[in-house]
Amino acid sequence: MKRRAVAVPIVVVLTALAALAALGAGGAAGASGALGASGALGASGAAGAGRAHAAAVCPSGLNGTRDPSNPLALATPPGSNPLAGAESRFFVQTPARGEAAGAIAQLLGVTPPDTESWQTFAAGLISGPEAQQLQSSPSLATKVGLLSLIAQEPETSRFSTYTAGGGPGAIYTQLNKFLCRMYTADPHAIPLLSTYFIDHTGNCPTETASQQATFKRRVSEFALGVGNDPAVIFAEEDAVDTSGCLSKQGLAIRKQQLAYEVDTLAKIPHAVVYLDGGTEDANSAAFAAKILNSAHISKIRGFFLNATHRNWTSKEIAFGEKISRLTHGAHFIVNTANNGRGPALNPHPSRQGVENLCNPPSSGLGPKPTTSTGFPLVDAFQWTAVPGKSSGLCHPGDPAGGVFGVNLALNLAKNANGQLGPGYPSAPY
Repeated sequence: MKRRAVAVPIVVVLTALAALAALGAGGAAGASGALGASGALGASGAAGAGRAHAAAVCPSGLNGTRDPSNPLALATPPGSNPLAGAESRFFVQTPARGEAAGAIAQLLGVTPPDTESWQTFAAGLISGPEAQQLQSSPSLATKVGLLSLIAQEPETSRFSTYTAGGGPGAIYTQLNKFLCRMYTADPHAIPLLSTYFIDHTGNCPTETASQQATFKRRVSEFALGVGNDPAVIFAEEDAVDTSGCLSKQGLAIRKQQLAYEVDTLAKIPHAVVYLDGGTEDANSAAFAAKILNSAHISKIRGFFLNATHRNWTSKEIAFGEKISRLTHGAHFIVNTANNGRGPALNPHPSRQGVENLCNPPSSGLGPKPTTSTGFPLVDAFQWTAVPGKSSGLCHPGDPAGGVFGVNLALNLAKNANGQLGPGYPSAPY
């Protein structure tokens, strides 16, 4: 019985790794099973037109000519959804930098090279000292298996006011370093990037003229850093949900900021951009659409929803469809990083907010990232936030806000479920 207790997690964790190793470092495109059901493990796929990356050489080999029908410069044109066919190339973060992957490395007591890919690291777990550790420790194998559910998926990298202090040149420099490391680990990767440059500190802040100038500088640095590289960008998460309490003047400033960012990001030749559209249980579709339209949503692909909430995917889809009708058919993405069990509802929503957003223990990973959503207006289910990052010091042992917590991640993985919402079948991982 003891051997069976060990074998169960090892099979779950390592079966897909064996297949991955057999494919080789350059051909792991969508291995199935516990570590690849969504196809997000893939490091392969034909390189974009003109792409050529030597180690730590940036920028990309793409030119600045945008093809509106194929903005990511995929080898096979994507059709109506610009992300179709790209998901096998979305960047799966390295163990040296990734949150869940890094947690696995720490549990195993290893220090991977800075640019070692997740694929190479995961393949190495089927042999050598790490495999022996997993075979000899059922609890360790279980933790590695659960964390791998997160580590194997593309990780959205946030660039914010706080990135390297946010001073002049900080955003550009850090983004350039990130892209160079990414291309060294995976020359064909496409990054998922998010921005958080609007000031959200305090109670409904209205930024000063100098703060607005700083905001514009950071946005411009970010756009310059992406350059001609292909990228999927989630702009200004929480920008809509935090707008409801703003004064008339504050809301006008917020709209101006978003319009500036959209105008700037829309000029990146090989980017597919989505602007934050809020959440169904926080604002009305009309309110969200008004902000999106004023922010020139028609210049980019569309919007993304549920960025900081855990609302059911099905409810966000219905919400997004309403917004789409009010924004001339804009497409959208739903964040499913931690909504597999739906929202944790507060007992007094009028004064507490509808959802308990402070690391509710009932949360679980939601539907796996995919561009095959089954809904014409939904380009993807994607993890626009990193599962396991803390919302704050909510419970004993929780890390500070924005810090990855291993126990938080393990709990999300234990509760993982791909259920879309009430009335849809449960779909445990």
